[in-house]
Amino acid sequence: MLQPHLLVVADTTLGGTQGPDLTRYLVVCGGLLLLVGLLGFAFRKLVTRTLAARAAQRQMQVMDVLPLGGKHKLCVVRCYDRTFLIGVGEKELSQIAELDPVIAPARETPPGKTELHAFSKVLERLRGPSAAPAAASTTNLSREGLLG
Repeated sequence: MLQPHLLVVADTTLGGTQGPDLTRYLVVCGGLLLLVGLLGFAFRKLVTRTLAARAAQRQMQVMDVLPLGGKHKLCVVRCYDRTFLIGVGEKELSQIAELDPVIAPARETPPGKTELHAFSKVLERLRGPSAAPAAASTTNLSREGLLG
């Protein structure tokens, strides 16, 4: 009837072909975990950049903080072009003074080419009669005025 060597072969081939492939399952799970991690990292970077851009556009900034001990401190806060000294306590906030606008950073644009050219003309006029063109322009000063 059945030969003994056929039974041994049948037993050894059944174990490898039955059931799910564990290697493929682990690779798919690892790939999904890696994808979720990358998506979380990208989302965090995007949110961080967005919040930093919004914070840079704000017009209210804390310029300096001086701790006084405990939960009390002094804060210099700039709101648009005004600067305030604020006292901060454990449960209260009070404005102490409005500081000079000199503390706020200047937002002036550098002078353009036309302004620099006009300034150089004024300097030439004020140097005196050292050059012939400057001497000719000093006669015009008396009629037009200093900045004329």
